[in-house]
Formats: sequence, C-alpha cells, structure tokens
Amino acid sequence: MNYMQIFHRFSSWFLLLNSALLNSLFDKFRIILMMFLVTGLISCSQITQTAIKLNLNVSRIDQIQTKGKIDNQVYLKGTVESRAPFIETGAYELTDNTGSIWIFTTAELPKIGTEITIKGKIRYQSIVVSELGNQDVGDFYIEELERIEEDNDEQQ
Repeated sequence: MNYMQIFHRFSSWFLLLNSALLNSLFDKFRIILMMFLVTGLISCSQITQTAIKLNLNVSRIDQIQTKGKIDNQVYLKGTVESRAPFIETGAYELTDNTGSIWIFTTAELPKIGTEITIKGKIRYQSIVVSELGNQDVGDFYIEELERIEEDNDEQQ
C-alpha cells in the first residue's frame, strides 16, 4: 500500500466520522435553538406584565379622552370610584390622577376603592342632541378585555 492509498482511505474515514459528528452537533444545536425560542416566547408575556407593573405601558385617562383612537387596545390603571350594574353586564368608573372614564365589562364588578389594572379597547358612543344644534355630546369609554391586577382596599 502506498502513501496515496493510505491517505485516501484515511481521508474517507475522517470525512465520514466528521459528517456523523457534525450531524450530531447540528441536531443538538437545533434543539438548543428551539429551547431558546420557546423560552423567549414565554418570557414575552412576563415582559408585558413587568412593564405594566412599572406603568410603562399604562395610558393616562386624559390622553384617551383627547387623543383616543377608537378600537385601539390600551392598559389603564386607576381606582374604582363608582359602579353601575346592568343585566349580565355592568360598568364602573375608573379614575387616575388625570381624569376618569367608564369601563364596560361582562365580568363581576370590582368593589369601590379597588385599585385595578385592565386591558381594554377604546370605544366611543355618539349622542347627538338636536336641541343643541345637532351637537355630539358623546364620550369615550373602555370595553374591558382583561383584568390584569386588582388590589382591594375594602372602602365600600
């Protein structure tokens, strides 16, 4: 056997060994990459929750009443000032240091004095009064989508 034959057999064996090792490493890399992606997706909801607790995503009520874009989702944090129960639904007035707004919900109404954080959708109810020259005296309100956090002070 000459040197070329030895080199040829050795290189073929070496390439086969390397391709098997590379496939094994690639499979492990792919599994690790999937684990990182899943972990990242799970932690996205934790980032949102942390941002809400730090008031980073929370809108001010006065901004909604002046610049509210209908159907936009918002996070609001405030204190429940009053309640209006209806059949199968209800509403409560949420107040922060900039103003107040009514929140319509199908969930159980929170108690007065409760500090609450919600996710909701901006809505507008038009009310045209003909006696005022067909002036629209409607107002913005929020349709509650989710209650994020609730701290009850038992002041009812």
